[in-house]
Amino acid sequence: MGLSADERKEQLMEYPHVFDVVLKNGTIVDGTGRQRYKSDVGIRDGKIKSIETSIPRESAARIIDAANKIVCPGFIDAHCHTDWNVLDIPWDDHQERQGVTTQIGGLCGTAPLSPKVHLEEAETRGLGTNYALFAGHGSIREEVMGNEDRPPSQKELDQMKSLLQKAMGEGALGLSTGLIYEPGVFSLTDEIIELAKIIAPMGGIYATHMRSESDEIEEALEEAITIARTAHAPLQISHIKVILPRNWGKSEAILERIRSEQNRGLRITADQYPYTVTGGGYYGAARLAQGFGHDFDFAQFENEYKDESKRKTMAQYAYSLIMERGGPQYFSIIKASRKDLLGLFLPEALSQLTCNEKGYKAKPENPDAESTFPSYTFGDLVVDELYNSKGDFALAYHAVSEEELIHFLEQSWTMAGTDGIQGAFHPRTHGTFPRILGRYVREMKALSLEDAIRKITSLPADTFGFKGRGRILPNAIADIVVFDPDTVIDKSTLVSPNLYPEGIDYVLVNGELVVEKGERTEAFPGKAILRS
Repeated sequence: MGLSADERKEQLMEYPHVFDVVLKNGTIVDGTGRQRYKSDVGIRDGKIKSIETSIPRESAARIIDAANKIVCPGFIDAHCHTDWNVLDIPWDDHQERQGVTTQIGGLCGTAPLSPKVHLEEAETRGLGTNYALFAGHGSIREEVMGNEDRPPSQKELDQMKSLLQKAMGEGALGLSTGLIYEPGVFSLTDEIIELAKIIAPMGGIYATHMRSESDEIEEALEEAITIARTAHAPLQISHIKVILPRNWGKSEAILERIRSEQNRGLRITADQYPYTVTGGGYYGAARLAQGFGHDFDFAQFENEYKDESKRKTMAQYAYSLIMERGGPQYFSIIKASRKDLLGLFLPEALSQLTCNEKGYKAKPENPDAESTFPSYTFGDLVVDELYNSKGDFALAYHAVSEEELIHFLEQSWTMAGTDGIQGAFHPRTHGTFPRILGRYVREMKALSLEDAIRKITSLPADTFGFKGRGRILPNAIADIVVFDPDTVIDKSTLVSPNLYPEGIDYVLVNGELVVEKGERTEAFPGKAILRS
């Protein structure tokens, strides 16, 4: 594989630097799922030119010692929302610093109407990673119909088809829907089928945030399958999961249904972020106060809080809201006036309080009682903290079972996606890929390292048609990550969501270093990727 010894010698005589970069002494996990092996990797002109057991140091302008490190293809984020702000921020270093070399946007039905214009602007501005887009059903529908809750007329449907055809012609990967969001929620199945029929002959993929991921998830899956099968398009399920404790246990039925369709020839894949809190799991002041009879306004809330009867009513509402979602054991505190409560689940937080603490009522004798309304409950804690923090209080709702999360993660057709938005509360934006490698490979051993890397490299590359990416092979594009398998881990948390991970040492995009010794460089070698 690579150059022969004589060829290397001949090139060295003519060209002192055969390679731009050589990664020495690394352990290669090539992205295919095959067993790891030790070798050097020589890179030139943005591509892998040689994979040899010992490339001479003098053959490269730059040597990177990868001893005791894993050398693997760059990670592909199969689902992100970078397109929302990629033109507004200097660079998305939260992606590069967790090993991402290619991002896919335009998901959940929201996307630029013109992928060509957007991608050209992004590339001109400077991209740290490669970047591809879906066409968004919601964006197209809104352009034609606004936010109207009705089926489109034939003329409107034709206009939507025309916009989708144009987006596909400009290189969109396929059609995405967000059927839980407006205006996608207003669309009927037949509308989506007609649009999906446009993308199928062009090699497009149907990617969907299904109409439900909780109580009606089975019905939502049937709709997704019906759309894909009728339109003859591959199906990509966005951030697959089962939400709410009362629905836990449905994953096996979901997986069995998917397998049956796969066995019938329908190509179904999915992406997933490895966290138990969903994007909708943020319960800040406005959401916690939604049953108070008004939008959260601290001055108004303060007046009502000082009325004991009204305070108790608000506490009862908070109590009911949490119980309806399974109970306090699924809610952790991520913002509070008391720093000792941060990161604790509500029962733990309640047990931290001492009798007659300033700002709190008396601690109950039985804080876990649920049969009656205790004298001081987590509902009281929530309302008191809303007051003590002047509204700067929030909970995270752990609506996903980690057992089921792993069950989905184990599937051969599941890849990873951050579902990330710059500046959002969720740690997935900064930590998704190191978390898979650290928690689910090294600590929990839910996946082998080789399989995990296949799921985040060659699987998405093959699924979305990224030729020359996703593998460590001669002549492949040099999107490469060098990481420490013993230390790699996410550091971002629900309390501190913007922390960078550990253990990602070097990241190359198209052969250029964008992360060096864990720090972001000033290189912008990313390219727009168009459907081919």
